[in-house]
Amino acid sequence: MSVIMEGMNSPHHAILIKHSPVQAFNLASFGEFDEVQDSYIERFGIDDARRLVTTANNRPQNTETQTLVVRTDFITHEAQNALLKILEEPPVSTKFIFILLEGFQVLPTLASRFFEVRLGSDSSSLTEEFEQFLGLSYAERLSNIETVLKAKNVAWQQAIKQGLLQYIKKEKSDILSELEFVARFLLTRGASNKFLLEHLALCLPIRRS
Repeated sequence: MSVIMEGMNSPHHAILIKHSPVQAFNLASFGEFDEVQDSYIERFGIDDARRLVTTANNRPQNTETQTLVVRTDFITHEAQNALLKILEEPPVSTKFIFILLEGFQVLPTLASRFFEVRLGSDSSSLTEEFEQFLGLSYAERLSNIETVLKAKNVAWQQAIKQGLLQYIKKEKSDILSELEFVARFLLTRGASNKFLLEHLALCLPIRRS
């Protein structure tokens, strides 16, 4: 039995999986699930949480149980708090699977309601965006950040964060605490992504080809 199916059969009705990117995770390879509703929402907010609660309380049409799969890059604190009750006392006919980005930290109160599945990451190498970022001069990095933020390119920022997480695992560095600070807060609620990216640009050593 796969670790995910094991979790589905545990007392928990909600499973948490960390994987980057979230859309690439192949749930079907871990088993068959009853009446699956699988959706990707880039930024999961309070309205999305309310819709999920409504869906969870509706009985499945063709089977005894339903599995609601949520793939998201970010869940707001308001949405996490709105999910507490439904995950604490879920309908017997509904199970949940949340697939979140590696490195994303949910509130402790919400985390306690999940059976967390730990999988070996299939993205052990640095992302292409991070590799390119490493090779830029400090001025080029800052210019690149300005362009990306102006274009509201969240995908690039996610790729930088994922690459940074892998870089931290592999590299020995005197500025490890600085890099961990950026990785922890980048793309989290209330953080200044501009400040964090610029801080990363100036403290990260330049990789010469």
